[in-house]
Amino acid sequence: MKRLLLYVHFNKYNRVSSHVYYQLTQMRPLFSKVIFISNSQVSERDHQKLVNLRLMDNFIQRENVGFDFAAWRDGMNWLGFDTLQNSDSLTLMNDTCFGPLWDLAPIYQRFEEDPQVDFWGMTNFRKTRYFEEHLQSYFVTFKQSVLKDRAFHEFWSQVEDFTDVQDVIDHYETQFTKRFLEAG
Repeated sequence: MKRLLLYVHFNKYNRVSSHVYYQLTQMRPLFSKVIFISNSQVSERDHQKLVNLRLMDNFIQRENVGFDFAAWRDGMNWLGFDTLQNSDSLTLMNDTCFGPLWDLAPIYQRFEEDPQVDFWGMTNFRKTRYFEEHLQSYFVTFKQSVLKDRAFHEFWSQVEDFTDVQDVIDHYETQFTKRFLEAG
């Protein structure tokens, strides 16, 4: 399987925390390519440690404008949508959680073998009076069927560099599940 991981990092102290090394150590075997995107300054020491441990294939350093969604957009633009379309899956992940606590390979395999699943995530946010039901964005995987779809490219090409995290939540976090479901 040709799986891609766009992993977004942010640390207000400009460090790569130990849980990030743990996550990437656990996730790395699942992916043919890992792009580490940092929305904060990563020291040369941390960068070199990520390289030495082979936890990433490529590194993108950027300002924390647009938060995770803009970082994922930039990662997709850096890879190119042709590369995405030729991949079996793309996982978007950030460092806001701890884990995995178990082997994710069987979970990937189960969803990859299910023809009715085009994208999936770790946590489903149930509908409230404020937000529609949606997958939480800290971990979402899109299969090739979605990566090839025009709606996917249109959604990501329209992501703006919002400076207020609530705008990101309102326009992207709570909307992407609905948009892709409506696109079929």
